[in-house]
Amino acid sequence: MSRPRLAVASLVFGWVVASLAAAPAAWAADPRKDAALEAAMKVRRLPQVKFVDTSLDDAVRFLQIATGWNVVVRRTVIEKAGVELSALRFKLELTDVTVAGLLRVLLEPHGLVTKVEGNIVFVTTKADALGAPVLVLYPISHLTWTKTNFRGTDIDLHPSGFTVSEDVAEEEEDEDDPFRDPQHVADLVKEMVDAPWTDEGWSLTATKQYLMVKAPRPVHRQVARALAQMAALK
Repeated sequence: MSRPRLAVASLVFGWVVASLAAAPAAWAADPRKDAALEAAMKVRRLPQVKFVDTSLDDAVRFLQIATGWNVVVRRTVIEKAGVELSALRFKLELTDVTVAGLLRVLLEPHGLVTKVEGNIVFVTTKADALGAPVLVLYPISHLTWTKTNFRGTDIDLHPSGFTVSEDVAEEEEDEDDPFRDPQHVADLVKEMVDAPWTDEGWSLTATKQYLMVKAPRPVHRQVARALAQMAALK
């Protein structure tokens, strides 16, 4: 290849690489647009909806036509969670219902939800809507420490000639405190935070020192609040 052609090819290759590098920024979802679409789903009303033995695909197609919005089903994620999409059939008749309300009625019985991302309304699982799991270690030694009842010396007033016993009561550990068991802390977090803890990639274990939680970021905010409430009870 001649030098001029080589120079042109290098320039073209450099332009392509630069374009690809800049592409993610250009295609990145705009949180403001996503928030606006989520708000619109709560106020946009449909005058009448009637489904008779309607499949999920047909229900999605109806919404696309009725709203003009992008509605996509994340099939791989849903089927991996054990939901058979071809078996879903809907029968309902509603009037003056919001898009968000209609989707909630359709999806919740099957453990599905919607997630707005990149100006697209995705139908997916609850776990997928929450995002990728992130591992966070929470110190919990302030919860699992053992309360001890210390017996002080006798400071009561006694009459003259009274002989004070030299026997001192031994220290006693508070065995009735359930927080001494780190597993109790872990179980309580699961009760207080409504989340799919058994989903793939999620985990929650505890030692005397740390609570180790692998879950999406929105769930971590709930975990932190739950631990703060426990600390107030200790």
